[in-house]
Order: sequence, then structure tokens, then C-alpha cells
Amino acid sequence: MLAAAYDVHGHPSKVVSVKEIPKPPSPGPGDLLIKVSYASLNPADFKSGLGEQAALLSFQWPRTYGFDFSGEVIEAGPATNPSHAVGAQVFGMIQGLPQLHRGTLSEYITCPSSVCAIRPGNVSHADAAAVPLVAITAVKMLEATNVKEGAKVLVLGGAGGVGSIAIQLAKKMFKCGELTTTASAGLKTEAVKSFGADAVVDYRSQKFENVLPHNSFDVVLDCMGEAWRAVPLLKEGGGMCSIQAGPTASCLRTWMEEAKLDPRTVTTGVRPFLFSTVGGGLFNIFSGGRSLKSACEARGATFAHIIGTGNGEIMSRVASLLAAGEIKAVIDSEFTLQDSVKAIEKLMAGRALGKIVIKIEP
Repeated sequence: MLAAAYDVHGHPSKVVSVKEIPKPPSPGPGDLLIKVSYASLNPADFKSGLGEQAALLSFQWPRTYGFDFSGEVIEAGPATNPSHAVGAQVFGMIQGLPQLHRGTLSEYITCPSSVCAIRPGNVSHADAAAVPLVAITAVKMLEATNVKEGAKVLVLGGAGGVGSIAIQLAKKMFKCGELTTTASAGLKTEAVKSFGADAVVDYRSQKFENVLPHNSFDVVLDCMGEAWRAVPLLKEGGGMCSIQAGPTASCLRTWMEEAKLDPRTVTTGVRPFLFSTVGGGLFNIFSGGRSLKSACEARGATFAHIIGTGNGEIMSRVASLLAAGEIKAVIDSEFTLQDSVKAIEKLMAGRALGKIVIKIEP
């Protein structure tokens, strides 16, 4: 089968190519064999491809790009969800990190039934593939802040993949109140308003921490690594969550458990270090997580860092909103599988409005 694959970590222009790799074998218990129609890209793809986790984990090679997919069940292993029978149209995010047979820029993948949801009939494969990682991440961010109905929300980076869906989910799934975001002037400002933003700060001409009132937001979602600048904006009793700044040992422990990593793939010493009081404490100091948490707590607020992984329960909730037209996929551009490297390079340039999707089917 064809896949956008690589044999060593490195820049995609140098190591990634679309080539023949072995097709996945028949799925084992709990797993599905899926023919992929569309996939999409996320910054996590090129970060992992560059070797971000190479010191922590071992992989099955060749690795394949892609976390998100939409496609058709070709074969179902024992003990899978009965609704995920052969022929079912499903979408979701893989569990763990992309590698052989589990990266979605590929004609076929194997993945757990538990991370899949049924694709609504009125939602295209392209739209379905555009939402899983970003939607799961946004839901987990909002839940980590203990968001309440009517909350006043600030989303830093509203035109990106996570930000664009976070605005919509904050409004439609969590029933938040006034929502402010940051985006560049012009097309992206108009786009985030169409997603549901009530106010927009042009980050190129203004510093949001200078123009927004302090002590005014119940929730801050940091999609840009700007959490420190937003601390003064938090209300007492509020919550901040970042996917860029201040990773914590507890966040990594949670991700390792949710991703169901094979202990044999985790580098010797990593797990005991992160799961120990001393090791976890040292990690929090050097990552900046402890200082950010302390700064938020000094204001009577909370701080969390999250990493998303495949989650069928969240995807089912998202599927219902997509089917009802309450939220929509935000697609910047579409590429073919053969042009995967061009798509990855566009993603790395950091100027996409929403998601870049990959058509896998010829």
C-alpha cells in the first residue's frame, strides 16, 4: 500500500516520501482495519517526525505521518464496537503516536475501535478528517478549566487548527458566554468571527495583555505558547489551559495512560522518573509548568497542560454537533497523498487558516 513514510527522523523534505509499505495484517482484539479516504495534518505531525519523542519512545518503522482519519471499516477484530462492523464509515484520531500501520497518511491503518465514531452521513470524509485531534484537544482543554455555562473565554490563536474548533465548541458544546480571541487583521479576523468570536485582538498591531482588562476572564485557552502573558487576565476562580506552555509531569502521565503505550516502547527510566515525586517535581521545574501553575494559583485560578489522544466518546459528541450543523470543519487547503511533503511544508510555515487535509483515495 502507499503511505507518506520515513525511515529516520528529520525534516520532511529530506526523509519523507510516498512509497509502498506493507499493508496492515488482520486486526486483533478491539482493533479495526480501515481504508482511509481522507487524513489531516497537525503541528504534532512534523514535531514527532522531527524526533520530538525520540529520546522517550521507540517506534515501529517505517513511521507514517498522520493522526486524523476518515474512512471505511474493511475488517473488524474480535471485541470491537458492534456499530463498527465491516462497511461502517468511521472517523477519529489514532491512539498514541503515528508509526507503521498506525499513521493515517496511508491507504490503510489499524486502530482501536474505541477511538472511532460513526461519520454522519451529511459530513464529508474531508470535513470529518479535519476535526478529530483538534476537537479532542479543545474539549479536553475546556474541561481542564472547569468551564461553566456563560463563562467569559479568551482563546489565544483563534485561527489555527485547535483555536478555530475551540471557539465553536466553547459556544455550542459548553454554552460559554462572551468569547474573545487573537488573530491577524483581515481574512482571519473575519473567519474567527464566523466561528463565534465576539471580539478579536489583532496580535500583529496590539499586545492582547495591554488592551484586554485584567481579572476579566473565567477561562483562558492558550494555543500559541503565550500563557504567561495571559495570567493577569484571569479572574479569581478561573482556569487556564495550554497545549504549548508549561507541560507538566501529570499531563505526560495522563497521556501515557490514555495512549495505552506499550511499556516496552518507553525508554528505560522515563516512566519511573515521571511517576516519582522527585522526578515529576524536577520535570515541572525545568518545563516551566510549576511556575505557571504557581502564578495562576496566586490569583486564585488553576493551570493545566493537556495532550490529546484518540477518544471515541469525545468524537461521538463532536459527531452529533457536526451532524446538526452546530459546528463545522475549518479547512485551509487540500492535497493529494502524492503531494504530502508539500502539505507538511505548508503546515510548517504556520500560515494555515484551520486544517490541511490529505485525500488518500486516488
